[in-house]
Amino acid sequence: MKFYTIIWDFDGTILPTTPFDSEQTLLRYILKESRENVSFFKRIVANAVIYADMKEWLGASFKKYYIWILKRTRIESLDRVAKILAQRISSADRRAFYKLKRDGHHMMVFSCGTLDLIERTLRLAGIYDCFESIYANRLRFLNERVIDMDVDFLNPEDKLKLVGVQGISPEQTIVVGDGYTDLPLLDWAEIPVLIDRTGKKRKKYTHRGYYLISSVPELIEIIGKL
Repeated sequence: MKFYTIIWDFDGTILPTTPFDSEQTLLRYILKESRENVSFFKRIVANAVIYADMKEWLGASFKKYYIWILKRTRIESLDRVAKILAQRISSADRRAFYKLKRDGHHMMVFSCGTLDLIERTLRLAGIYDCFESIYANRLRFLNERVIDMDVDFLNPEDKLKLVGVQGISPEQTIVVGDGYTDLPLLDWAEIPVLIDRTGKKRKKYTHRGYYLISSVPELIEIIGKL
């Protein structure tokens, strides 16, 4: 069997985004369930930002609002949200990640999301050790509260720059993504795989010639046929 470097997106790819992705889920938790003291104005803005981000209207500008809403959030809120997110990753998907690791593939995560949330979720789902490295945007804390974020991956092209820094060859690489933030990396890879869990994206991306899957175990079948 040929061994590949497999680059995964997180939201919508490793993590099913029904009904919300990881960052939207964190914002909703802060508004509805946490002990955070959120002003009425910030609540109005946050709800509008969540809706706009779901519609993919904000693009890279989402992070500006996201960081502003998150400031002063307690670390414990991230821990609680990660437990919610980890439950969305099915046992079948978890077994598939470990099968890919046992088969000798080198797996990495490239995400425009929140590193602190991704790491916590993968640990709680029991699959953190499947990935050799995880690249995303890390929060900064002071006195157990969020004060800012180091944004290294804001645009889809930032993921593409990272493969150049890592010296990864497209001929040996499988990229698994779910949407517009993954397109430059999918187009770069020798084996681009679009995961479409709901079947709503197939028509939109069919013309790009990607492999199409609806769950992680299907990737094992694709590799077996290559």
